[in-house]
Amino acid sequence: MEELKPGHYWKTPFIWEPGIPVPPSPAHLRFEPAPDAWLRSAITNVVAASMDPSDHWASRELGPEGTLRELFALLPQHFTFQPDWWRLARDAEEQAVGFILPALFSDPRTQRDGRPEGTVFYMGVLPGFRGHHYGEALLGESTRILSAAGCWRILCDTGTDNAPMVAAFRRAGYLEWEPWQRPLA
Repeated sequence: MEELKPGHYWKTPFIWEPGIPVPPSPAHLRFEPAPDAWLRSAITNVVAASMDPSDHWASRELGPEGTLRELFALLPQHFTFQPDWWRLARDAEEQAVGFILPALFSDPRTQRDGRPEGTVFYMGVLPGFRGHHYGEALLGESTRILSAAGCWRILCDTGTDNAPMVAAFRRAGYLEWEPWQRPLA
């Protein structure tokens, strides 16, 4: 790999395309629509404890509210989604353990044969529930939603050093591309 540029970090892209099996629904989690106030609090908690360098930067430089504003400001510029796609996950004890924010790229150039390209805009396992492979289950639910929306491809990425998320993408059958350097800000 080339030398890391100052103010950048490594991101590893992953793709899912039709023909790659859609991960099965997990028996240990139940998904439901995520209420807005709960979701905002959950995102703040996940960002504050994230392994992603850009989340660390945002948390430190922008604070919780600034991080939320920046994250949600990207949506109307680049993405569309159905509100019921944004879900929280509950475990067998009915505890909320994480959330998913699947979305479609809004730029018509990302379409192929009239079919959209999707992404997991953001997802997270709440800090107290990490280490139970919930990330893979969240990724699977996002994949099922975007596949049902007719996506010709789902394009996602994660910080290269985020070993749990890299492993979740691999276990879910996503194809791995070469890492690239992304600016922190």
